[in-house]
Amino acid sequence: MSNETLSFTTIAVTGALGGIGREVVSTLHQLGAHVIAIDVVESNTAEDVLREIAPKRSKYICTDLTNDGALEDLQTSLAKFTYPDALIALAGIVVSGDLVEQTNSNIDQVLNTNLVSQIKLSRDFVNHWKLHKIKGQIIYVSSWVDHVPWPGITPYASSKAGLNALARGVARENAKYGIRANIVSPGIVDVGMAAKQWREEPDYKARANRAIPLGRLQKPQEVANGIAFLLSKGAEYMTGSNLLIDGGASLYPMDPEEAD
Repeated sequence: MSNETLSFTTIAVTGALGGIGREVVSTLHQLGAHVIAIDVVESNTAEDVLREIAPKRSKYICTDLTNDGALEDLQTSLAKFTYPDALIALAGIVVSGDLVEQTNSNIDQVLNTNLVSQIKLSRDFVNHWKLHKIKGQIIYVSSWVDHVPWPGITPYASSKAGLNALARGVARENAKYGIRANIVSPGIVDVGMAAKQWREEPDYKARANRAIPLGRLQKPQEVANGIAFLLSKGAEYMTGSNLLIDGGASLYPMDPEEAD
């Protein structure tokens, strides 16, 4: 866990109940932040999880970020608390399969969740911060595949590339208000589908292992530590930056045999 002192007091985390999100919420809680966890998980289940990982200074809001009405309701809910001075835009999904195998629904779901909803959410947060003269920060969770192709997740990679453009645009437009935007780009994290494939599919493990110079999957805590750094006083001069924490996976393109 990072030993940095946070520059922010109330932090909203989308995708808070996922494998990475739980580590982020727990880390920020341990560093003394008030955390507003946002996810689509049923409230009772989510609150049980929060009692375990963030027993104090945490709230939960159940919402679907891809629904415009829900986004409006989210702002109303946030206004009932101390409005966050930082947002961790972590919510995202991936649908595996070559592009020709992906349906319109698959593609829409990935792009709407990973990019379109993030654009709208950013607009709402920045608008509130400007109106109330809050020097907030958005941290977008992207991926090393935003610029290094990885077979079978092209819509996901496209959404992450767009997320980087979003972050830099927000940073450029709003620096004069003291509002910052930065990016964390993890590698192949030991959660969800990647973890399952690593343990159960020898071909995937061999391909992924060749792609990671450090030779192991990334721990979710290592992603949380990077986010904590960007929220710390040590990162106050950073905006529009991409903190790449990928075990070296993006150092070089894969050989053709590694993409098989």
